[in-house]
Amino acid sequence: MKLSAAAGGVLFLGAGTTACAPSGNGGQGGYSGDVVVTGLASLIHSAPFFIAEAEGFYEEENLQLEHIQFPGGLDAVRGVESGIGLGTTSTIPVFIAAQSGLDVKIIGNVYTAASVDFITVADSPINTIEDVRGKTVGVSAPGSNSTYFAERTLREAGLTPGVDVELVAVGSASDSWTMASRGVIDVAWSASPLSEIIDAESGRKVIWRSRDFVTEWSDTCLVATGDFVDENTEALRAWKRAIGRGMDLISTDLERASEIYGRAIEIAPEIAFKALASSQDFYSLVLTDAQIDAVIAAGKEQGQITREPDVDSIVLREFAA
Repeated sequence: MKLSAAAGGVLFLGAGTTACAPSGNGGQGGYSGDVVVTGLASLIHSAPFFIAEAEGFYEEENLQLEHIQFPGGLDAVRGVESGIGLGTTSTIPVFIAAQSGLDVKIIGNVYTAASVDFITVADSPINTIEDVRGKTVGVSAPGSNSTYFAERTLREAGLTPGVDVELVAVGSASDSWTMASRGVIDVAWSASPLSEIIDAESGRKVIWRSRDFVTEWSDTCLVATGDFVDENTEALRAWKRAIGRGMDLISTDLERASEIYGRAIEIAPEIAFKALASSQDFYSLVLTDAQIDAVIAAGKEQGQITREPDVDSIVLREFAA
């Protein structure tokens, strides 16, 4: 699916985009092509990319980029590795892909909060995570981020998944909300901006957020193939600067950022404002050792990462700036 945007540790930053037939002088920062963005139209981490395009930050860096939406992290990683060359994806799938021999490198961070929220209908008697004892909680599928965060946060609240709380695989966040609103499950998994859209349309309340329990995390990161890094180093640094300026706008001018983001994904600016206001502290190009360790530990716990990754070969620390 191709969508044009409308309108203690380690510092490695970068950015980039590539096309199936890229052009431009990567050595001078100029570049023209496609860039993979997982969950482009549906997840809050994509806001800086829309802003960078709409505000002319790409153009000022001599970049002509078209955002390409991929539905999931592993799909996005494969898209990058199979010819597009760079993009953004969920962080865990990068280590999974590297374990399988794919040439994908992490060149920066994007969104540093655990993005999964757990919500229910406004008139539910459930108000806290402790209230879900004996209840059902929707997750997308076994092995998913929503399942991992449901299990982890429930355990940290003193509840045993599968004993005190039943986890029900329900599919997408929108499907999860449909089942919660119809009383099929008690609590749905969700993420911004869908949670804010639901609130505006029918009302909802957030019971708990994964980020309240998980303080060290990298939800999404910037990636590129090793070959693309070698051939387009300056273009990647230029992309980093453009994305960083998009993040800065979210921090300094939330109203303007919300207008751009809302227009790009076709939601009301006031809804976009609420979504970005809840997330504005979690955009960063900086990736720390603690965040890397947390992601790897989560992948191991889910059985997705089966051996110790060679972090230094996956994370390009020389992109420190």
